[in-house]
Amino acid sequence: MHNQIAFLDEWGNNGLDFTKTGTTTHFIVAVVTLPKNRLAEAEATVEAVRERHFQTGAIKSSKVAQHHVRRVLVLSALLEAPFQVLAVVVDKRQLVSQGFQYKGSFYKFLHSLADRELYQVFPDLELIADAHGSDTFMEGFVQYVQKRHVPNLFDQASFSFVNDKSSVLIQAADFIAGTLARCFDETVLDNSKEFMSLLSPKLMTLKHWPESFAPSLVNAAYDQSQYNPTLAELGLNLAQDFVHRKANSLIQQEVDQFTALSFLLFTFRHINPTRYISSRELMQHIEDRRGKPISIHYFQAKVIAPLRDAGVLIASSAKGYKIPACERDLYEFINHSNSMIQPLLARIKKCRDRVRLATNNTIDPLNRPEYDTLKRLID
Repeated sequence: MHNQIAFLDEWGNNGLDFTKTGTTTHFIVAVVTLPKNRLAEAEATVEAVRERHFQTGAIKSSKVAQHHVRRVLVLSALLEAPFQVLAVVVDKRQLVSQGFQYKGSFYKFLHSLADRELYQVFPDLELIADAHGSDTFMEGFVQYVQKRHVPNLFDQASFSFVNDKSSVLIQAADFIAGTLARCFDETVLDNSKEFMSLLSPKLMTLKHWPESFAPSLVNAAYDQSQYNPTLAELGLNLAQDFVHRKANSLIQQEVDQFTALSFLLFTFRHINPTRYISSRELMQHIEDRRGKPISIHYFQAKVIAPLRDAGVLIASSAKGYKIPACERDLYEFINHSNSMIQPLLARIKKCRDRVRLATNNTIDPLNRPEYDTLKRLID
């Protein structure tokens, strides 16, 4: 019952006439979420950031505006707090339906996206939002949530409004939403790679609408040895197909697979397509969503292996895991696998040879139908 608490704020406006000054190209919802037993610790950390960088005022992204160095300093300090971030980023330029010209339809669409991401992860979430959200987004969202998540004995979701001046964690959500805007919105775009790199360890979910993973998102500076558009697009398409199919799964193992693969996709698309993610970092994202630890055996056998069995391309090496971006990634995966397979085959062969020798070839451990493939490999 309310083990998780979250603080929500948004950035952007509902305007869809992009010829008008001040119309944002994106609308962003940012949610700071954490276990309730760490609330006091998080508030103390964020309050210290407020006092240091904003003195007597509230933490506001708009106060930092385009001052890049100051934003990096504030963001780095905020991310020391024990919270995770969920975010929904909507490209309003893709809202081509005439229905979206009406503010009510626009916000209902946003409400459905935000609700789906939040309550799929935390069905008993206690959500707190700024009482002075822009236009009617917040007011409409609380009505949407209350209609869909009526509190009862089994579903204890709740929603409340507070003034942002009284909640430093809503202020943190405001700052993160404003920083994400500088990664995606054409009106304020600014050094997106550095901001995304800082946010990456904290981003539990980054939902884009519409989904976009064209190879053009990757920095063109990568040469062919680092980035092959054909292989990259294949890897992204297969990964995205799995994410779409399993997005609403309630099976814990599939939820964990979804979480790990979503983070691999996020890193490839928005941080660096050549970067490997360590087992520990991927496990941490799964644990943050689960609320409890998992073993390395579970991670390898129940998360990574089934993803590969499902046809998702995941390269691995001693450095970790990634979606392959070039031939080298594939070779590193095969070499890494080969370094484990060859010694295992050699051990099985040695065992078989000794048994056959000692029994005058009357016992062959591989002389069973289920071992035919293994026998052919060794022979």
